Amino acid sequence: MRFSTAASLLLAVAPAALAQDLTGLLQALNSTGHSRLVSLATQLASTDVGKSVLSQLSSGSSFVLFAPTDSAFDSAPSNVTSDPTLLADVVAYHIVQGNFTNSDTHYTNVTLGRTLLSDPTYVQLEGNKSQVVAWSVRSDNKTHVLNQRNDPTVTNTTTAGNITIYTIDNVLSFPEPLSSTIPADNISLTGVETALRSVEVSTFNSTTNQSGTSSLFDVLDTQLHGFTFFAPNSSAVQEATNAISGLQSNTTALQTLFQNHIINGTTVYSPLLSSQNYTSAAGEPLHFILNGTGHYVTSGNVTAQIIQPDVLLPNGVIHVIDRVLVNTESDSGAASSAASSASSAATQSTSATAPIGFSATATLAGPNGSVQSSGSSSHSGNAAPGSMHTMPSVAQVVSVGMAVLGVVAGGAFVLA
Repeated sequence: MRFSTAASLLLAVAPAALAQDLTGLLQALNSTGHSRLVSLATQLASTDVGKSVLSQLSSGSSFVLFAPTDSAFDSAPSNVTSDPTLLADVVAYHIVQGNFTNSDTHYTNVTLGRTLLSDPTYVQLEGNKSQVVAWSVRSDNKTHVLNQRNDPTVTNTTTAGNITIYTIDNVLSFPEPLSSTIPADNISLTGVETALRSVEVSTFNSTTNQSGTSSLFDVLDTQLHGFTFFAPNSSAVQEATNAISGLQSNTTALQTLFQNHIINGTTVYSPLLSSQNYTSAAGEPLHFILNGTGHYVTSGNVTAQIIQPDVLLPNGVIHVIDRVLVNTESDSGAASSAASSASSAATQSTSATAPIGFSATATLAGPNGSVQSSGSSSHSGNAAPGSMHTMPSVAQVVSVGMAVLGVVAGGAFVLA
């Protein structure tokens, strides 16, 4: 009865959004214990975002729907279901674009897909890209959605036409900013937070022509859109204390060291790291190897292992590494060229119809063999369980609440 009433109301409220595939989806959800989600469909139709979500689901394209159980909705914060606008964004984050058949990965490999969530309140990626969600099979042989404090797991899988339904036991939450992520994983991140807060950087706002200074932590937390940060865990920072302390009197060298942990202006998720080499925000090459023992990044003569990939942020991604990349070399020309390329790439539209960079993690070679991906070099998202947060790129910043590309000029962050 509940399904019949909900479907009738939805047809009346948003007929344009309902093709036959959507009716089939509602029936499938109702028969697999998702009556709460079905009943919330009419609220979705009352907002523009919700109407867009319903329209895309009924388009005939392929999607993955992470469908919370009724009890999961009962445990969710009350405003998730009482606020139609928030509800539409929450549901949008549960819908992944593309066909993910046979794309299971085992952690620390990760499956990533781009969702329908693009609300700038919660997403500040380069090029106005939508947010991603990440999942992987863990040692318990269960599929876990990563970067979630409540650790949702997939308890059932079914299909409704072009839509794959993953039943999950908790409602997903949006990726949180750096300042919120670090307290959630204080074992891994407190060391890097302390280091970032100790580094003062110059800033220049080209819109207001005002100069200033800020800690690198604050710049990365709130002002950058689109970056990849290879964040040393607390143990790594502790082991590199002498090297870092020796640079305290050399501001330029200290800034360069941290810039060599950043890919500027581009959010590169782990399945794409082996598809090509990248240039750091300091202009130094970053090299990557994926083999049977793990995923590695090299800067200068230092190689670190990525021990927790794809920690998602609203404005970028963190990959936790086990060593500090102690490299104080820089190449301003290469850094400028890389930033310019990132700015150009961010303006190009991309389609998300498959797992992000799936071919990069589909196969692992033997212990000494590297695997190069034949996948696209475009950048997308994926994530690992909540651990590190971000050290965004030195050349991208948000000004007046909007994401814009800045440049590093004369040692200052230029906030365009």
